[in-house]
Amino acid sequence: MPDFKTFISVFMLATFTFFLMSSVSCTTNLDYHLGATSLPPSPEIDIWIDSFVQVGAYESIDILWVIDGSCSMNNNDTELLLGIEAMMNNLPTDINWRLKMITAGAFGSYTQATTFPLTQGATYADALNMYNQLPNDGGEAGFGAVENYVLNDAYAQTWLRRSAALLVVFVSDEKEQSLMTVNDFLTWYETLRNSVYVASIVNVDPVNSVCVSSPSSIDTGYRYIEAANYFKGNVIDICASDWSSGVEEATSKINPYDRYTLQHLPQDDTLVVFENGVPLYGWRYESSDNTIYFDVIPAEGVLIEIGYSIEEYIIDNIEDSGIIQ
Repeated sequence: MPDFKTFISVFMLATFTFFLMSSVSCTTNLDYHLGATSLPPSPEIDIWIDSFVQVGAYESIDILWVIDGSCSMNNNDTELLLGIEAMMNNLPTDINWRLKMITAGAFGSYTQATTFPLTQGATYADALNMYNQLPNDGGEAGFGAVENYVLNDAYAQTWLRRSAALLVVFVSDEKEQSLMTVNDFLTWYETLRNSVYVASIVNVDPVNSVCVSSPSSIDTGYRYIEAANYFKGNVIDICASDWSSGVEEATSKINPYDRYTLQHLPQDDTLVVFENGVPLYGWRYESSDNTIYFDVIPAEGVLIEIGYSIEEYIIDNIEDSGIIQ
C-alpha cells in the first residue's frame, strides 16, 4: 500500500484546480478510490490545506494609517500610538519606509496635514505630533479616504512613490461607510502598485470580540476585514489592550515568506508542500513552533500549498463553527 506522502501527492496533482484558493484555507474528506488509483478501503482522512501566494521583495514602502476621526475613537489613542511605534520599530532597517497618518474622512474639502511622513529614526514623539495635527472630521469612510487622498490631495503627490510598495492600515470602531463597494475598492487599490497590502484594526465579529461589551454587528468592521483578508493581511481586535504584537505580525507579512506557521498541528509524517502544483522538497518542519521553513525562499507570485492530515475532531469543530460547510 502506498505511504501517505505518495497518496496525497497523487491526490493533490489530480485535483489541483480544486485547491487554487489564494485567500482562504479549505478542507476536504478523502477516500482511497481516486481515478485509476485503487487502494484498500480505509476510514476517511481529514486533510487541511494551508496556502499563500509569495509576495515580492521591495526596497521601499509607503504606509498609510487611515484613522477613524470620530469622538468614540479617543479612548484608543494610547494603543494607536504604541501600535504605530511598534510598526516603526519592526520595519526592516534596510527598507526605505515612509509612514503617514490620515483620517477616514472621504468627502471633506480640506487637505490633510502637510507634515512630511515619518521615516527612519522617527520616535513616539514624532508620531504623537503627526497624530495631533489630524483634522477633527468625524470621518468613518476609510476606503473613500484612501482614494481621495491618493488621487486628490496635493501634498500626497509630493511624497507617495509609485515605485514603492504600499501598506494601508485601517483603524476604526465603526463600520466602513464609503459609497464604493468593497470590490470596487479592491479592484482600484490593487492596481496602484506592484505590491499592496492591507491590515485592519477594527471591531471584529461579536462572537470573537474581546470587548467588555461585545460590539453590535452594526459597529463591526466587516468591510475592512474583507479587504484585509483579500490581501492576506492582519485583522486586529480594536478592543485588544495592546495592538503591538498584532501590528508587528502585520508588518512581517509585507516581507517575502521564508517560513510559514501552520494553522493546525499536523499528524506525524503527513506534511507535503507544493509550489504551483509541483511537489516541493526544499523545506523542513519544526514542531517546536509548528512552522515550515524554506531552504530557498519561494519566488514572487508562486502559489505555495501545504497539505497535512489533522485530527478529525478539529474538522468537526471547524464545521460546527460555520467556517466551512
